[in-house]
Amino acid sequence: MFDDVPGQEKVKEMFARALRERTLSHAYLLSGPEGLAKTAFARELAVALVSACGGCGTCPECERARRGIHPDLHVVEREGDLIRFEQVGPVIADLSLKPFAAGRRVWVIPEVEYLHPAAANKLLKSIEEPPDYVYFLLVTDRLERVLPTIVSRCQQVEFRPLSDEQVATYLRERYGLGGAEAAALARLSGGAVERAQRLADDARGPGRRAKFLKQVALLLAGVRGDKAADAQRAFINVLEQQHLEIKGAIQTDLEKRLGGLEQQFQDDRDRKWYVKKAEERAKREEARLRRVAAQDAVDLLAAWVRDLWVVACGASDVLWNCDRADELAGAAVATPEYYARLMAVVARTRKDLYLNIDQKLALQALFARFEEVAESA
Repeated sequence: MFDDVPGQEKVKEMFARALRERTLSHAYLLSGPEGLAKTAFARELAVALVSACGGCGTCPECERARRGIHPDLHVVEREGDLIRFEQVGPVIADLSLKPFAAGRRVWVIPEVEYLHPAAANKLLKSIEEPPDYVYFLLVTDRLERVLPTIVSRCQQVEFRPLSDEQVATYLRERYGLGGAEAAALARLSGGAVERAQRLADDARGPGRRAKFLKQVALLLAGVRGDKAADAQRAFINVLEQQHLEIKGAIQTDLEKRLGGLEQQFQDDRDRKWYVKKAEERAKREEARLRRVAAQDAVDLLAAWVRDLWVVACGASDVLWNCDRADELAGAAVATPEYYARLMAVVARTRKDLYLNIDQKLALQALFARFEEVAESA
């Protein structure tokens, strides 16, 4: 259990002890910066709670829970911009039902900061005084945006970023990356293991980081006119190609899931219900992965601008892209103030992407603002 979640040893020890001693609280709020595998941890904990084995990870019951077809494990995800009032009603209605196959019933709610206030108010009583067999596992990247009434009714569990050395060691051991590359990706991850995993997968496969940085270097080298437009389109094209790959992978996984459902459920009504849920989940997962991919692209751009600012300030020993130190040294030709203004533009775009605006438009707006900064420099 939790083997796929690097670090967080204190959290793992706390829950292992609570499971062993049967001292679990009925509502937990897992918080911390994005990318620390909090939702993955919550799902694994939920599997342990509904499985008679306690979460061995290999038995048929664990497999059913991980595939999302265990009747006592439920995940409530936001639909669009919010977790809506209509989504909470069925949860409340189901709380009085005894467990179907386990000794417990578990609800996992990722991104709980997106609970509509009316939905949150409806949940409050249930979170505070649930039936003995009901457990809530809430997850957030933005604790400050969670309603205080929700926070006060949960036991808070804080996840902390990993150190650069922890991440680099993980990348060397799990992905076989070399020292310089592992060190660079660890710094770029900011201690977020999920981001480090994506960077490592990219390093061993499509190499999008190099493709993005090639266009960023051109744009920040002062190209204008058609050359600048070509670099902007090339940057966006790399992201759009990734979106197509995400769509294909999600569709392949969905078809596999639907095939399993056809075999598992003989009752037509039950099968249709699970098929609908699988399709809805696939749609949400595709949207999430597209958003994450866009955020990662902007983060790579931000890290490059940040490193140019660092070089311009004379502090090259703290580069994030430390495997490209020579390239950065030759590219940092502007003032620290210029790069600081660009960093502010990138930060604004990162916030826009978090709010689910159109990604292509967000990037086009970012590049337009870059041009405005360059013209006013």
